[in-house]
Amino acid sequence: MGVRHRRYKPEQDFLRIRDFLVNTYHVFEKPLNWRLERWNYARYFVAPFLGTYGQKAPNLQDSLKAIRFWEDTIGVWENDDNEIVGVVNMEHPDPEHPGFGEAFLQRHPQWTSLLAEMLDYAERTLINKKTNTLHIYIYDDDEPLQSLVQQRGYQKDEERARYDSEFIIRNLPEQRLPDGYVLRSMAQENNIELKREVFGRAFNHTDPAEWPSAFSCEELQRAPDYRKDLDLNIVSPDGKYVACCITWYDSLNRMAILEPVGTHPDFRGLGLGREVVFEGLRRAANLGAEKVQVGSGQRFYERIGFKKKYVSYRWARKF
Repeated sequence: MGVRHRRYKPEQDFLRIRDFLVNTYHVFEKPLNWRLERWNYARYFVAPFLGTYGQKAPNLQDSLKAIRFWEDTIGVWENDDNEIVGVVNMEHPDPEHPGFGEAFLQRHPQWTSLLAEMLDYAERTLINKKTNTLHIYIYDDDEPLQSLVQQRGYQKDEERARYDSEFIIRNLPEQRLPDGYVLRSMAQENNIELKREVFGRAFNHTDPAEWPSAFSCEELQRAPDYRKDLDLNIVSPDGKYVACCITWYDSLNRMAILEPVGTHPDFRGLGLGREVVFEGLRRAANLGAEKVQVGSGQRFYERIGFKKKYVSYRWARKF
């Protein structure tokens, strides 16, 4: 059976690639490719957010340009049955972002033979031209891709490890919020301005120019797999959003994924992060989730019962 490469077509391909990622996770039974949440988040939040990052008055056209840039760099491989069997993409369409010059090679387990061609495409299309480098995070047990990049002179950086942690859902604790604090979803109170602030402050950005724009928050809500009832905030006694968590649900794999999770620095140490995460887990369990994953190995997750399960390392090459 033959395979052909073509450029990404947003209107027809976004959901098809989402389904490809969900189905290949079901086959691999581990995250060698992206999960559903990362595909949604990259297009509908990361790209529009980075398009206006640092602008005091965000320019909508810059967000739209960043989305188009992200889309224009994606390569798609299809077999003779018009099934997607491979995708190459970036995550951060901003040349100033430290993640720029990255490649993600997503493939069907039966089409490992495509990896060399996919890497050729990444090396033509996704190199950071300022540094002449390309980097790829590769899971430690992904032997075919590791072998290929080693042959091409990529070097593994043991200091740049990324972890995926997992929680098996059982015996979830009851909610325990401090007096005066309440938990609300965006389905109950869709305050975009408060959401912008808690997101920015939770990731230690004090300058509002570094917070997501209103457009990027609204665009996220257009993502096909986003649900307002799974976008949770803890509200302080004075009405501020002070902790947040979005839960995404993959029904085929009976799995939830957390992205993002954060707590305003002035409100840390109160257990708010734990409470907003566990509410996300309760709601995911009600949908049928049996496990929850998060792309992080932070001690916060270990303390509340997550276990580090997968690790990937950065492999880089200078051209």
